[in-house]
Amino acid sequence: MQSTYSRLTKVLGATEVEGAGGDLRFAVHAPDGAVLKVSVAGHDQRFMGVVMGPNGVVRADIDVAPVTHVTEDANFPGRITLHVGTMKIHIDTKPTLAVEIVTD
Repeated sequence: MQSTYSRLTKVLGATEVEGAGGDLRFAVHAPDGAVLKVSVAGHDQRFMGVVMGPNGVVRADIDVAPVTHVTEDANFPGRITLHVGTMKIHIDTKPTLAVEIVTD
């Protein structure tokens, strides 16, 4: 899990990183004031996140499990993809914070 956590925080550009046991929490702050707050429960393979706009309004809320694996794509810097069943959840931090859900 540590390598997955490392990948998440590095690719997304996380700040305020804290971990305890198999759990992780971090935030990503965009230049426009938007913020992505993430909590990962390693034991349950659960990813929880919220994207808030610069004015504090929630734009997206994510709570999925089990995340079977996490990938990144060199063509999209600042993007990670969570694989959950037949769904792929793209989380982007560049150029802006965004979430996209697609199915296979």
